[in-house]
Parts: sequence; structure tokens; C-alpha cells
Amino acid sequence: MPWELLDHQADIGLQATGETLEQALADGVRGMLSLMVDPDTVTHQVTWEVRASGNDPGSLFVDLLNSVLATKDIHNAFFHDIVIDAVEQIGDDWRVSCRLFGEPINLKRHEVDSDVKAATYGGLRVEHDERGWLLRCLLDL
Repeated sequence: MPWELLDHQADIGLQATGETLEQALADGVRGMLSLMVDPDTVTHQVTWEVRASGNDPGSLFVDLLNSVLATKDIHNAFFHDIVIDAVEQIGDDWRVSCRLFGEPINLKRHEVDSDVKAATYGGLRVEHDERGWLLRCLLDL
């Protein structure tokens, strides 16, 4: 046989909670950022605006994480924090706008822990009750 399929452990689960959807989304981004580099080693030199959308809160979560990763790659930057400016639902469309604070990657100061390639719909879970929100997905490393 000229090919074979190999088992590979290249994913990690990410779960975020918050009293509000905004808090859960922001904490999910913070969790993903902490996998890549220690956020305490990143300074606030630049602010980037990021927008994401989805058909529901789960797809919004995945799109936001992937938008943050795209911003990291496009600008060759690491981020130390995020502020969610707005989450809105218009019909079946969910949108989020936020700001990322960080700086260009400097490998003399930033020790890379993991390279997160993408947020996926694998293991996607969304719960909302009187205690707040739970968001979960898998990250491809």
C-alpha cells in the first residue's frame, strides 16, 4: 500500500466560562494565548481590532479564536490581553468586535510554548444557564 493513516495526538481541548458571553469569549481567547506564550512576557505596544461572526455562539467562539490566530500570523505578533467591545445578535447572525493588545514577536524575549494552528469544531460544546456560559472546542496544535 503506498499510503497509510497514522494516529496523531495534535489537539488540546479549550474550555472557557463566564457569567456573560463576553466574559466566556474573552477568557477563551486568553486561554488560547497562554498556550502559545506567557502573556506576562508580552507588552502593550500595539492594539489590533478583530471582528468575528457566526451562526450561533459556538461558531462565533471558533471564528473568534481563528481570527485571533490570523491576526497573530498576519502581524507576526503575540498578545497579552483582549477586550471584547461588543457582542450582538442580528437575526441568526452573531458578531463580536474586540481589541487585542500586544507586540511584534521577539524570540529573544518570547519563549514559544505551543504553536496553535487552528480552532476547530471538534468537541464543540456550548451551554448557557442561570450561572452563565460554557464554551468548549478543540485546538489543533
